[in-house]
Amino acid sequence: MLRSRLRFAAHYALRHLGVSVVAGALSAGFVFGLLYPPPYRAILGVAPIFLLVLAVDAACGPLLTLILASPHKSRRERWVDFGLVGIIQVVALVYGLHSVWVARPVVLAYEVDRLVLVTANEVDTTDLAQAPEGLRRLPLWGVLRVGTRRAASGAELMESVQRGLAGWTPARQPGWWTPWSAARDGMERRAKPMAELLARRPVEAAALNDAIRATGLPAERLRYLPLTSSKTMDWIALLDDQMRVVGYAPVDGF
Repeated sequence: MLRSRLRFAAHYALRHLGVSVVAGALSAGFVFGLLYPPPYRAILGVAPIFLLVLAVDAACGPLLTLILASPHKSRRERWVDFGLVGIIQVVALVYGLHSVWVARPVVLAYEVDRLVLVTANEVDTTDLAQAPEGLRRLPLWGVLRVGTRRAASGAELMESVQRGLAGWTPARQPGWWTPWSAARDGMERRAKPMAELLARRPVEAAALNDAIRATGLPAERLRYLPLTSSKTMDWIALLDDQMRVVGYAPVDGF
């Protein structure tokens, strides 16, 4: 009797597992392929958290089906059970997707001496109307590349310092953004040769050389800027002689 019941329940649990795996794969493709392409998933540390959510969601649904499915229940009772389990799974998955959606990367800003990766929930959206034309809406996926301007007055400078101490740096305030093209002069002044970083961090030469090779350019034609986010400061962006971002490396650039 028990063996028959387990065989019956395992049949439905395996089918449920297959559906869960497909849904999880589609969700992972959306998150890691569209919202968090490399290197943003590593910089923001989203992969372990979201994969854990998927693993728990994919495991718990079929497990609940294995526990609830029984040949002694009517068809209606079984569908009620499966429907409730499905609703729980969908709610958990939607919650996980919403969590990574609101924290998706939306802005790559040049700020003084570095590039800053900003997520959607870190932007002061009440200030978006003050941004330059074309930068007043956060992208659904991908990032806006922006520069940041200097303070227009002493009072604005003091206000910026105070807000900066509270975590609201110019990169997070649309009213301080400028077009990416306006940042080039500042980037050229601040960017340093890759040879300097290779000499300063010989222990991380392998990671740096891998990043250099991936650009297809010789090290002599590359420069770098530190790349930071609210999660880490241990990355750099590699730049060509036109100040275009051509690569990344998980190395502290300061």
